[in-house]
Amino acid sequence: MNWVKKKNLLTIESILYEGQSCNTLPDLWHALHSSYNSAENRPINASFLNETPQADQILWPLFSKQEFKDAIAKCSSSSTPGPDHISWRHLKSLITNDRCLLKIVQIANVCIDLEFWPSYFKSSNTVVIPKPNKNNYNSPKSFRPIVLLNTMGKLIKKVISNRLQFHLSANSFLDSHQFRGIQQRSTTDAGMYLTHLIRAGWLRQCHTSVLTFDITQFFPSLNHQFLSLCLKKAGLNTNIVRFFNSYHSNRSTSYSWNSFTSPLFNINVSVGQGSALSPILSALYLAPIIKTFKKRIKNLNKEIPTDILSFVDNGLLISQEKSYSLSNSFLLCSYNIISKILIDAGLIMEHNKTEVFHFIRAQHLPNPSINLTSIGGPIINSKPIWRYLGFFFN
Repeated sequence: MNWVKKKNLLTIESILYEGQSCNTLPDLWHALHSSYNSAENRPINASFLNETPQADQILWPLFSKQEFKDAIAKCSSSSTPGPDHISWRHLKSLITNDRCLLKIVQIANVCIDLEFWPSYFKSSNTVVIPKPNKNNYNSPKSFRPIVLLNTMGKLIKKVISNRLQFHLSANSFLDSHQFRGIQQRSTTDAGMYLTHLIRAGWLRQCHTSVLTFDITQFFPSLNHQFLSLCLKKAGLNTNIVRFFNSYHSNRSTSYSWNSFTSPLFNINVSVGQGSALSPILSALYLAPIIKTFKKRIKNLNKEIPTDILSFVDNGLLISQEKSYSLSNSFLLCSYNIISKILIDAGLIMEHNKTEVFHFIRAQHLPNPSINLTSIGGPIINSKPIWRYLGFFFN
């Protein structure tokens, strides 16, 4: 039976890694694993978490059967199953039996109570798919690793994710300017918020300048130690923090490339792109970074009125001024500050993807570039049309 509706990759050029062609499967597996786990030994400096106030304590009651019914109702029956080959359609059929549903709920509650995540749920298969619209496909970075997990574990993680979504919003640990990965904060909300800022600035006779930044391999770079500290800072009790320590330890995955599958590799970083928990855990990871940025901007000797908007691995720095020299200098200073905080959190900006754009109401006015060479970036020119989050701004 065709479980996964496999579709082979297009014929492409040979993958290059560290200047060498990957002409054998072992070379290819090494290139993929090394690229997607490049942050494994990257140092972190979590001392800046002390600048973020401790969130209120979160109570974690036992799971209910209704939570599992609500979670599975939103799952697509056509999604690709994991190593166990059990689809959502099969699991939906199982939980119609109340006894089966009760057993699944009991498994989830016991996992939390024992602070333990079974190894059966930790094993995964990483399918490598090409990113769209790339000029060439000779680098692992031109491909996206999608993690396929056992379906029973995915269901439990969906319920845990919904719990975290509620609690982290209720105790205000997440920043209000974080979008995506958080319920009721969509791409449309981000576009509407930015459009409102631009038009409000025009009413004050100010132009709006934005500087976007991109975090290199964001999901595969999330450090488990730092994430554990974020869970404590967010108000999760010791029992839940230890559960997540077990959840992140001793993980393994195999890589699939066309019809070839690699041996298992150990994974010591990442939250797994495609996992139900990855959106909320990534938002949790970014929350103290954004809070620290805002606090440091506010505590500078000279006020820098810069705003920030976060959209998972994409960030947006916003300045509204009447002078281009002022807005550019504010953006440059803010870019430097957020870059240093990200490095402390084990994340790295991809400077060649940074973009600048000026929203100017009048026509034929200067459209200045911004010089990032002092902090390792290029000189960036503003484009006449800017594409962001699927929107086109002119």
